[in-house]
Amino acid sequence: MPPRSYNEQGDSMIRLILMLILVWANVAYSKDSDCNWNDEIPCITIYPNINNSNALGDKITPTHTIKKSEIEKYNLIDLPKVLNYVQGLDITQSGSTGQQSSLFLRGTNSNHTLVLLNGIPINDYSTPTGAHDVGQDFMFNVVQIDVYKGSQGAHWGADAVGGAINFRTTVDYDKRLSLSGNGNDKTISGNYYTRLNDFDISVSAGEHKSQNVSALSGADEKDGTNNKTIGVNVSKWYDLVHWRTTWFARNTFTDIDGHNVSIQDGKWADNTFFAFQTGVDYLNNSLTFHTHEYDRDYDDSHYESENYTIRGTHQKEKYGFGFDYKHNESLTSQHHNLGYFFNFSHNIFSYHHRFDEEHETYKLGFFKELEDGLSISGSTSTSYKDKTTWTAIEYGESQELTLTKNNFSTTIFQNDIGDLNTDGIELSYGEKDFKVFASHLNSKKNDSIQLRRPNWSFGLMHNYDFKNNWSLTTNYKWKDKHLDVHNSNWSTISMPETHLLDFNIGYNYYGIDFGISILNVLDENYESPHGFSQEGRKFTLGFNKSF
Repeated sequence: MPPRSYNEQGDSMIRLILMLILVWANVAYSKDSDCNWNDEIPCITIYPNINNSNALGDKITPTHTIKKSEIEKYNLIDLPKVLNYVQGLDITQSGSTGQQSSLFLRGTNSNHTLVLLNGIPINDYSTPTGAHDVGQDFMFNVVQIDVYKGSQGAHWGADAVGGAINFRTTVDYDKRLSLSGNGNDKTISGNYYTRLNDFDISVSAGEHKSQNVSALSGADEKDGTNNKTIGVNVSKWYDLVHWRTTWFARNTFTDIDGHNVSIQDGKWADNTFFAFQTGVDYLNNSLTFHTHEYDRDYDDSHYESENYTIRGTHQKEKYGFGFDYKHNESLTSQHHNLGYFFNFSHNIFSYHHRFDEEHETYKLGFFKELEDGLSISGSTSTSYKDKTTWTAIEYGESQELTLTKNNFSTTIFQNDIGDLNTDGIELSYGEKDFKVFASHLNSKKNDSIQLRRPNWSFGLMHNYDFKNNWSLTTNYKWKDKHLDVHNSNWSTISMPETHLLDFNIGYNYYGIDFGISILNVLDENYESPHGFSQEGRKFTLGFNKSF
């Protein structure tokens, strides 16, 4: 390649300065210490404001962030395993990888958590309760996951009464190939990046195949899953205007079991999801158009839904406002909503308000630095869960208080959603390579203890880098005894405590990352939920190479 001319170098410098000015002008961004400068592309990922929140409001909302580097380090493939180590979140899965999953965030129900793609809701309105099945999601095109705890109604409107989970997808500048598996599991994934006529383009794709144990405990048929995921991200700068587009598609085909051995053979689920998103960011302004579709088949049953969303925001450090219009349509119903929202902060207080066509929600919070390293924050908020095929409208009220001292954090919370009442305390300590937490939860509906939500849980995550390019990653999760429903007679039963320990041993050899994952090291024999078996101890070999 011939050397660049002085003018070309000047244009590149001007482009870089303009981009840095844009970042300085409060367009939300993330500077990832794990990324690399490549072909003059700055090591900065631009994230438009997505959650109707100012700078102070972001400090008030409890958020657990999982970056791509962590997902790769832990050698995790499917979303349930990624979320298993998030404090305050419990997951049950009707079998192994790819089976139907339910999540309970701070003791709320599965349909109380809103799932988003780059800040746009992607819950499937063709499901009976509107809950998102996280068992279908694989991490082949996701660069970051944000888990927002507590009521988020003032931020996103309907359905975020317990919290929200946001998948971030942006241009990935890394060129890589990854392979992993054992006799029963095979995974291949990769990302290719190129720059064409000032367009930054990345294509991520992956496929996972597995056939391990029977989903139904005591059955002899091995159940498998086959997931195919592809994502395309395109980005281009026009002076101060940033244009971005995401195209995402996945299909998960899974063998499923019913509630007894007689209906285990030949049952299957075919779940397809497609999403397209495009938008522009200019200084403090963002405009996004989004559409997604679900197409689900279970033996002879068919379900589908479509969604169209347009969202516009103007957000500065201390105030912002915007709107979104959402249209949801399934085979049996359709629904639309036009919402307006605003936020502002003053001194230690932050206020968020949202007007939907039939509902209003708000969030009032505060954040105060008491002394060096010591801070206190809290909030009170309202929310609502929209009606679905099986559920009526629910209204929620939430309060929480957090005290933080350096790396230590203590949070107490309470949620009242219709007849469901949850409260608890979360204790955590975190450094770069070490995190530990303990949680206590009460979840009751009309004074009845709720199923699959243990009172106590404890987690530990640790990464240690040895000399000579070796590393050891340890994940541990303990869950207390909890109630469940018997798989056959539907009576309420007590489930034993579980101890899940995972290891990942890594070695870098001439730029190639080799890994040995040992999942369920203790070979814990457990069911979650009752009647559905989980995998025992499993070894997986893999490697990852960036080019």
